[in-house]
Amino acid sequence: MTRRNWTIEETRAAFALYLLLEPSQIDKRNSDIIALATALDRTPSAVALKLWNIAANDANRVESGRVGMSHGSKLDKEIWIEYDSKGDELVSESLDLLNQATADPDKKLDSFRPIERNLESIPEGQERIAAVRQRVNQRYFRNSLLSAYHNKCCITGISIPRLLVASHIKPWNICNPKTERLATDNGLLLNAFHDRAFDQGLITIDQQYKIRVSHTVKHKQDPLDWLWSFDGAEIDLPSVKKPKKEFIEYHNDVIFLK
Repeated sequence: MTRRNWTIEETRAAFALYLLLEPSQIDKRNSDIIALATALDRTPSAVALKLWNIAANDANRVESGRVGMSHGSKLDKEIWIEYDSKGDELVSESLDLLNQATADPDKKLDSFRPIERNLESIPEGQERIAAVRQRVNQRYFRNSLLSAYHNKCCITGISIPRLLVASHIKPWNICNPKTERLATDNGLLLNAFHDRAFDQGLITIDQQYKIRVSHTVKHKQDPLDWLWSFDGAEIDLPSVKKPKKEFIEYHNDVIFLK
């Protein structure tokens, strides 16, 4: 069989799917991978390998998990260079290509809409485009932190997925969308309680990655006190990209309640 090289359009569609999937979902048996493979007239194994090759060039995950073939397409590296340059613009373009590829009525793939799930209540137009893009970015950020922190809260070790939150150190709404919003070194994987406390400035981490509790919180001599009982403890560090010192400094100076 003649080997057919991937085009830039196909690579971008695969990139969009990569942003949506958890690392554990990148498998030839995954229904979304099978659907994209059908749309592109490729095998599910080829699409899964393409996603692993994209993962092998992902700075947020490159040191953990499985990687693709060492001689993967140069497009798999260039897609990340393009992302560094274009940011959300590339995300939108890639999502459009994924939609177009899987919307072919001859392929009978109308049910394949990973980027449309849970978005029915959002109206059409620019508001919807922005909402879809943000949802995809947030899913990718969460999946990256789950992988980096081995699916456990970095303070308590809790591993119940529904209780885990991908928390930004420097808040999402003031981050540079190209370099800070999706960077795993701007994130902590926290349980819902400590995520709220961190967001409200009741706790922070210092430059030695130790937890500090705000003195605005009344000290209690209670072993079940989930704030002061962790004061001074070091967080469990991720397998890739430790929290960046400049983001920690921002949280210490701007968010944390002195």
